[in-house]
Amino acid sequence: MKKLTIGVLALVLSSSLAVANAQEKKTDSVKTQNIEEVVVTALGIKREKKALGYASQEIKGDMLSDAGQTNAVSALSGNVAGVQVTAPSSMGGSTRITMRGISSVTGENRPLIIVDGVPLDNSNVNSVDTQRGAGGRDYGDATFDINPDDIETVTVLKGGPAAALYGSRAGNGAIVYTTKSAKKGRTEIQFNTGVSFESIYIRPKLQNMYGGGLESSLPTANINGQITNIADFGTDESWGPKYDPNLYYLGWDSFDPEYSNEYMKLKQWVAPKKDVDDFFRMGTTYTNNFSVSKAFENTNVRLSYTNTRINGIVPTSEIKKDNLSMNISSTLSDRLKAEGVFNYVRTEGFNRPEQGYGDNSVAQKFYQWGQRQLDFSELKNYKLANGMQRSWNRTAWNDGTPNFSDNPYWTIYENTSADLRNRFFGNAGLTYNFSKKVYVSGKVYGDVYSQNIESRVAVGSAALSEYNLQKRNNSEFNYEGRIHYNDNYGDFNLNTFAGFNIMNRKWDALSGNSVGGIIIPNLYNLANSRESAKASNASYHTGVKSLFASVSLGYKNILFIEGTGRNDWFSMINNDQFYPSVTGSFVFSQALKADWLSFGKIRAGWSKIAGYSADPYIRGTFSSIDTPFWGSPMYSMPATKGEPNILPEMKTTKEIGIEAQFFKNRFGFDVTYYDVKTNDLIIPLPIDPANGFGFKRINAGEMTNKGIEAMVNISPVRTSDFSWDITWNFTRNKNKLVELQGSLENYILTNAPFRAQLSAQVGYAYGQILGTDFVYDGNGNKVVDANGFYKASAIKPLGSILPEYNMGFRNSFKYKSVGLSFLIDVQQGGKYFSTTHMWGMYSGMLEESALGGNREAGVVLAGVKENGSPNDILLDAPTWGGTYYNTVDAQNIFDASYIKLRDVTLSYDFPKDALGGVLQGFRISAFARNLFAWNLDFKGVDPENTSYGSGNLQGLEGGSLPSTRMYGVNLNFKF
Repeated sequence: MKKLTIGVLALVLSSSLAVANAQEKKTDSVKTQNIEEVVVTALGIKREKKALGYASQEIKGDMLSDAGQTNAVSALSGNVAGVQVTAPSSMGGSTRITMRGISSVTGENRPLIIVDGVPLDNSNVNSVDTQRGAGGRDYGDATFDINPDDIETVTVLKGGPAAALYGSRAGNGAIVYTTKSAKKGRTEIQFNTGVSFESIYIRPKLQNMYGGGLESSLPTANINGQITNIADFGTDESWGPKYDPNLYYLGWDSFDPEYSNEYMKLKQWVAPKKDVDDFFRMGTTYTNNFSVSKAFENTNVRLSYTNTRINGIVPTSEIKKDNLSMNISSTLSDRLKAEGVFNYVRTEGFNRPEQGYGDNSVAQKFYQWGQRQLDFSELKNYKLANGMQRSWNRTAWNDGTPNFSDNPYWTIYENTSADLRNRFFGNAGLTYNFSKKVYVSGKVYGDVYSQNIESRVAVGSAALSEYNLQKRNNSEFNYEGRIHYNDNYGDFNLNTFAGFNIMNRKWDALSGNSVGGIIIPNLYNLANSRESAKASNASYHTGVKSLFASVSLGYKNILFIEGTGRNDWFSMINNDQFYPSVTGSFVFSQALKADWLSFGKIRAGWSKIAGYSADPYIRGTFSSIDTPFWGSPMYSMPATKGEPNILPEMKTTKEIGIEAQFFKNRFGFDVTYYDVKTNDLIIPLPIDPANGFGFKRINAGEMTNKGIEAMVNISPVRTSDFSWDITWNFTRNKNKLVELQGSLENYILTNAPFRAQLSAQVGYAYGQILGTDFVYDGNGNKVVDANGFYKASAIKPLGSILPEYNMGFRNSFKYKSVGLSFLIDVQQGGKYFSTTHMWGMYSGMLEESALGGNREAGVVLAGVKENGSPNDILLDAPTWGGTYYNTVDAQNIFDASYIKLRDVTLSYDFPKDALGGVLQGFRISAFARNLFAWNLDFKGVDPENTSYGSGNLQGLEGGSLPSTRMYGVNLNFKF
């Protein structure tokens, strides 16, 4: 399959093909309509596509909603060239999206999200421990609040030249969502309802031949004067005896008199009838949308309400979301127009499952540590009448205290979490036309939300009981005014505008945590803390004032040149910054006037903007308030010293592209080459601790990204009844950290829960996984030491988390009223580290560790001794499994490539004459997502599920839930 994708890729590039996102035209005016196509650009301004000198791509909202998407960002995966989307299938989880690679070591690398002109906050509240795979709940991104049913179009502004007018916030590009509005002269009522079902798909395969323990025979105990076999309850590994139906023992649930059916009953040492897969349930998602669009004489109004209910694959986990929106525009006079968009979103989650290496991570207990003979039908009886836990991992046969692990049903019913976000966002503005050539507009954009998160660990858990409460408030307002002047001068046409923007953002956080456990079981209040509860709060305020302008000059609809400039004055940085861009395009189809050429354009662009403008208060050095010691307050200086003269990181982009459509849009391509250089990286430089700090922030270093974006569209068949359209997106980016500062060669981004590290390494692509590798002799053989273990190298880079290329391939078929579409999504390259593989082999849980049912024979590792002779040192199975932890990290690093059947949609539009005049339209569509995956290096982990946040910490799998398949159906009624 890998050879196939590379071969097809070579064909595409050699043929200079790419996808153009043009619409099918059925008249002789195809060329004219294509040239005059209007698209949404920066600041929400609509422009003719022919005039644009930069790369952008538009996606129709129907493509998102038809496939049953609940996340408007993850829906872009495989659909846009130049964009890499990591969309884990965890319930409401974080979506990582980047465009044209990584440009900052420590700063923001995600694009700006815009909804109807509102810069939407996309904060990720997941802790650092959660993101590095060390345990925690994934509360997702704030863009989960975008309602896919309300989206009209999505415009992806891929680089600096396209997004320069947004200033430093869009240094990584911008994604502009435009929502639906009422159409003049039309009244429409729509009801859209859908249901989908989710089942586990990719997960580690567990061995089913040996039970729990560390020895090949069961331990015994003298119970009531009788010697009886028991399980090795206190151990959470599965190197125990081989299954034998003639071997009987007393299980973990045999010692509680109140469960009379199990009390002192012997059971067979056999594989469980109900195993790990039976713990998960069929997930469901119910979506109902009702919208009304009404066009009055001078006013257009659209109201929409969407109700979404998600029940995850882990029992008790759920999300409830309600979206209410209103889009209104009104012509107040011949010259004055008012418009506004208002959205309210309530997102309520309960018991989002913990992932990674954490106490409440069921994935960790199922695939890394445990006993394989456990029957999940028996584990459901998880609690005693006195409220205490029944754990399989007893301290001893006569002591039911959990040793390491909780009963998984105790985890999901007792150690729960809850989160709630209330959000308002939208805009309101006026437009006044002085004449046909001059108009002014003024708008206010607002985004306000509050978020509460609480989590509980019950008394009786293996971990210390705990209650944690977090409250966050965020508000951002942008005040914008523009004046536009558009005119024609003979063969020349001029489009120009100038304006200002004032951004004001505030956010605060309050956190409270119990200390030393909680006193009264099931009373979750900070006042119930065994010791004085710890509370902390923080508040932030940042602002940017901006002036901007744009001038676009066209000549005979053939030549266009555009220049933009924006100057930002920051509250967090001393110096103001000016961001220019210049773009140009040559529409050669206008010059050639050939019937076979529908549209053709060569374009080029240059920009220099801030890729990352720094966090609030980065200039100062502020003391930390620490936990009081014996009632006395404690204060300390931070580890990193602030820098009063810090500058924003600067990103310079150069790009050139060509796009063309042929034979009335039957074939087309769009190819872009870009070269991006980021200077003045903001990094914490290690300094002599004698200065009182471990680091100081400086501007230094350089990172580059060079790549190609290619898009292709082909319509092999197009008749009055049948059409077949092919769309191909391709992205290849080469990232390199050229320099940090002086002799500093790497910067450690984070540590995995145990062995590996994630770093920015000079001379390599960003996101290098550091660890030990195999040692090889001169002939390429792996070398073992005197104990028969693989020798480990010094710590070294073992590969980057960044892929070599991404590719999406969509086929769309239409026969009369029947439509069929499917998307194949490909990622080639990239690496990730798997804690699940490391501990799953160490503990004897994974299928590979069973050695085909012959553990007793032991293992001789393939390789040679240090003297060059073939290795003949026999390792017993548990010792061999242990080498996956403490020798060579490369054994647990895997290629992140995949080929996925991302989505399939089948639809049918009922003819109007069959609807009896009651309905204006009725559509039924069936869909499936993440149906199949191929080319996985480690079959037990989906490479996309190695992400627990949308920030820079990626590729460290600490304990992931299974990825899922989804199937569903949508019904759309138009009245």
